[in-house]
Amino acid sequence: MRPVVLLMALLAASCGHKGALTRVPADSDWTVEERRAQRAQDEADTAAGLKLPPEARPVRQDDVLATTRERRTDGFDLPPP
Repeated sequence: MRPVVLLMALLAASCGHKGALTRVPADSDWTVEERRAQRAQDEADTAAGLKLPPEARPVRQDDVLATTRERRTDGFDLPPP
C-alpha cells in the first residue's frame, strides 16, 4: 500500500511542469494603429458570432387552430356504471 501512495505522490508532484515562462518577442512590423484596427475587427467578429440566429428564439403562436370545429359524437363515451 505504501509504494502505491509514494508512486501517486511522485506522479502528482511531477505533473504539469513544462519549463520556464518566457516573453514572446514583440513584432516590430506592426504599428499601434494596425494593432488597434485588428483588435476592432476581432471585436466585431466576436459580436457577430455571439448574435443568436432566429431559430434560437422562435415566435410564440397563441392560437394553434385557426378555426374551431364541433367535435363528433363519440359512441364509446359512456358514463361509468
